[in-house]
This record gives sequence, C-alpha cells and structure tokens, in this order.
Amino acid sequence: MVFGNMFNNINLIRTSATDDTVEVERFKVPIQYGPKDKYVARLESDPDLLKPTQTLLPRMSFEITDINYDANRQQNPLLKLAKSEDATRVSHQYMGTPYNINFDLNIYAKNIDDGNHIIEQIVPYFHPDFTVTTIPVPTLGYMKDIPIILNDVSSSTTYEGNWESVRYVYWTLKFTLKGYFFGPITTPKIIRKSIANIFNDPALFAGATIRINTANGNNGVFGTKDVVYQGSRYDTASAYGIVLDWNADLAKLTIGGAQGQFKVNSEIRSASTNPSYRIASFDTSPIKLTKIIVEPDPIDAEPDDDFGYTETIIEFPSTLTGANT
Repeated sequence: MVFGNMFNNINLIRTSATDDTVEVERFKVPIQYGPKDKYVARLESDPDLLKPTQTLLPRMSFEITDINYDANRQQNPLLKLAKSEDATRVSHQYMGTPYNINFDLNIYAKNIDDGNHIIEQIVPYFHPDFTVTTIPVPTLGYMKDIPIILNDVSSSTTYEGNWESVRYVYWTLKFTLKGYFFGPITTPKIIRKSIANIFNDPALFAGATIRINTANGNNGVFGTKDVVYQGSRYDTASAYGIVLDWNADLAKLTIGGAQGQFKVNSEIRSASTNPSYRIASFDTSPIKLTKIIVEPDPIDAEPDDDFGYTETIIEFPSTLTGANT
C-alpha cells in the first residue's frame, strides 16, 4: 500500500546523555496496519508482567477510517487507458473513480523525545500535501500522481502510577489520500476500419431530395439532370424538380431542387424527353448523403506505432448503390 510504504523508512537515533553528538543507538521504527484502540490494548496487556513496555516501543500503526466519493475529480467515465498487447489485441480500462481515503497514522513512543524525533521526519514534507507518483495498474504500466494531505496532528500521554511516571506517548496524524478505484481490464479486438454513414431525413428537409415510386407510365426514360414537372403542361405545372437518378427496374425516380408540392396520383413528366408516369407514393426513408471510410496507413500498423489515416469519402448520388453498408 502506498500510504504505509511512505513511513517504512523512519529511523530513531538515540545519543549519549552527556554528549548529543555521540550516537548510541539507531534502529528502524516498525509500522503495521491496525486500529489504534486494538494496538493500545495490545501494549497495555501483560498479565504475566514479562513484557516491559519499553521493549515494544517506539512503533507505528495506520488504519483507514473512512472512504468518500470525490465528485470534483470525476473525469469523463467513457475515457479509457490502453496498452498494446500485440498486432490484434489492446488491453484497456476505463478511467478510475475518484475517492478520498482517510487514514490515521498512530505513533507510539516511550518518551516525548522519541516521539518528537519521529514526528520531525514526517511533518516537514507536507505543505499540507505531499504528492507521490504511483503505477496504479501495473498491467497497463502508466503512472499517476497521488496527493496525500496532512489534515491534523494531535498527541496524548498515558501515565503509569503517578503523573510523573510516563508509560507511553502517542501521536495521531490524520491524512487524506486522493486515490482512485479501477474496474477490470479488458482486451477487445482492434478496430481497423471505421465507416460513418451520414443521412438526411426527407421529412425534415422538404424540397432537397425527393424519391418517387412511379406507376402506369409510358415506359419512357428520365435522363439525369432532366427538368421534370407535375401536371399536363410545363407552363402550368404545380411542382418542378431536377432528375438525380432514375431506376427503371424499380420504377423509382429521385429528384432534387424541388419547388412546389408533388402529390400522389398526379402525373410527372420530363420537359425535354417523353417519359410520363403517375406518382404512386413517396419513399420517406432516410437518404444516405455521405459515406466516410477511415483506415490506418499502413493498414497493418500496430497500436503503439506512429501511423496516419486514409480517409475515403463517397457522396450522394454515388451512395445510392450499396446504401445498406
């Protein structure tokens, strides 16, 4: 755990009573996870009077006191962290959910001097926070800065016998770790082709493009860019348009730039050629205007490579063929 490892190299140095420049003893202060109440009870429990308190101290313990969701640090939950495994697989994981994890660090010492020596190796690094760089998900291998904030420092002294005989002193340092919780890692297949189809809705863009299902015609052929009209004569026509596509097998006429209102059961004719058909119905399904295909360049590029993209754009009316792809 990041928090515990921060304090696993605290050393206590004792000097001579007559000369504080002479080092008499040096040792590492042990630390372990555990609640303060249980730890204090452990220090005080000695039914056989065989364990002097001074042989157990100094030492430290820490515990999680509570965990709270931090909405202020929440990023877009759809963002992902990814790492290439090979040419066909990428491991990825959604961004972590931010939580504030509150810790208590408890320091137990036989005397005030030992306790102060330990405190002096911790408190100066927090202003009031100290940032550590971690690798939260080793599988993906990315690094993240985690701030740890020192919120409060308090101390208490327990006496043995009269008030002049100190049994032990303990300090409690309260911290908040700005951490994250991460979900599972998945390995989906790599997307090597992206296809985007752009449609328009004829019901919302009246007059832009109209597709007419015809019937009862004279077998004439509408030519591309022919001007067509509704009615018996061009000069008295109630609606006009320009031929974009004519499919004789399906008896479907596609016109653009329409003016006026074409109606079912009216006659539609060409101003320059001889076709004449009755309007049977209108095709109001969305019209594909553009098809965009994006592929990596080169096509066999791996996720960690430096590569570009090839973009192919197919526009209406070419999209009338293969409209379902």
